[in-house]
This record gives sequence, C-alpha cells and structure tokens, in this order.
Amino acid sequence: MNMGRDRTTRWLDEVILPQASALARLSFFACVPYPLIPGTVQRLTDSGVSTGAQNCWHGDGDVTGEVSAGLLAELGCGHVMLGHAERRRLFDEDDTLVAQKAAAVAGAGMTPVVCVGEERRASTEAAASHVARQAQAALGRLDPNRPALVLYEPAWAIGNDHGAEPGHAAAVLHALHAVLSRQATRFLYGGAVTPGTYTALRAAAAWDGVAVGRAAQDPRMLHEVTAELLAGASGREVGEPAPR
Repeated sequence: MNMGRDRTTRWLDEVILPQASALARLSFFACVPYPLIPGTVQRLTDSGVSTGAQNCWHGDGDVTGEVSAGLLAELGCGHVMLGHAERRRLFDEDDTLVAQKAAAVAGAGMTPVVCVGEERRASTEAAASHVARQAQAALGRLDPNRPALVLYEPAWAIGNDHGAEPGHAAAVLHALHAVLSRQATRFLYGGAVTPGTYTALRAAAAWDGVAVGRAAQDPRMLHEVTAELLAGASGREVGEPAPR
C-alpha cells in the first residue's frame, strides 16, 4: 500500500516488465492493492507475469467495503494472498476466517496464497507446530486437486535484515508436508529474502520458491534473486514465487 499508484506504475514499467521474460519462467505474480488491479492486469498482459490481490472477502452480498473473490477473478487476478501477518495482527484475522477466504478463492478459480508463521521468535519445535496448525486449518478442507500456495513468513522476519535460519525453516517445511499431503500445494518462504536466501534454504530443504518484498523493488536485487531461482531449478519446475 505504501507505494501508491504512481510508484507502483513506475515499478511495473521500470523493474518488472524489463525482466518479465525471466520472471515468467518462475510463474512470478505481483499482488497489488485493490484499486491498482485493473491497471496492473492491463500493463502485464502478454508479459507472462500475472496479477494477484492482497486479500478478499469470503462471501457475496451486502458487505460494504469488502471485495469478493468472484470480483477479483472477474478483474483478472490469478492469486489472492490471505492471512498475512499484518492482517492477523491489525484485524484479528484467525485461522477460521482465513480458511473461509481460501475456500472462496479456490471456488472462484484462483489460487489461494495462505500466509503462515509465528508472530515472535520461538523454538523450532514450537514454530513448526504453530505453523502446521495454521496451514491445516486453512487448507485441510479444500479439494486436494485445487492448487494452493503456502507462504511461510515468520512475522518477526518481515522488514528485518535476517530471516529464519535454513535449519529452522526446513523443520517448518517438514511439518507442513506432514499435515498437507496435497499434491497441488507448493511451499514458499518469505521474510527478509535477498540474493543468497534461496540457495541457503534449498541446501536444507526442498522449497518451491520465495516471496520477495523489498528486494523486488530494486532492479539489481530482483535480477540476482531471479537468476538464483532459475539456476536452482536445474531442469525441474520451480514453484511460483509469491507476492513481490
């Protein structure tokens, strides 16, 4: 939200579109605020990069101020981020609400991007247990053939210089796999992602991709992260890098 319309437009034109060919190979998508979705969809048409939303409501009807999953699908969104740490903290969004939203997104033909993560630094065992419960609650009832993304983004890592240690993140990923045996689910890591993060994570566990925030706003850093992801593919499909 902090970029506004003009900065977002410049970001698309000067950072994303010049690198679109490489980003498209990674199924890159950009989650933008509601008012910017139509313009973003138009700008990214035929680029291979797609548009996502940062949230949605789980029903239709008279819910003033909210945006339904169906409307987002009509606008051309392919992904919707749900349960971000900021929304859990500021709006008290719980796992039940995130699950309702995930079902609505999947029902509208889009891919839910379910954010999970511990609020404060915790032991690896406690973090893995907490995150597994969040993910199972959000996606446990979805059709196993519906695509979904689970984004592990510990709240304490957002905006910081250092994210989760690879071993810590690997234990969380193992716990996620244990409770979500859905073949159509991919697992992403987010939180202080910079060049080198994905390589370190992949050395410890088979992450499908990463979510980049600040790094996506810097052309050089985005190029380095993208090149790193493509090199890590080694001839296999790489998961969908999430909100940039």
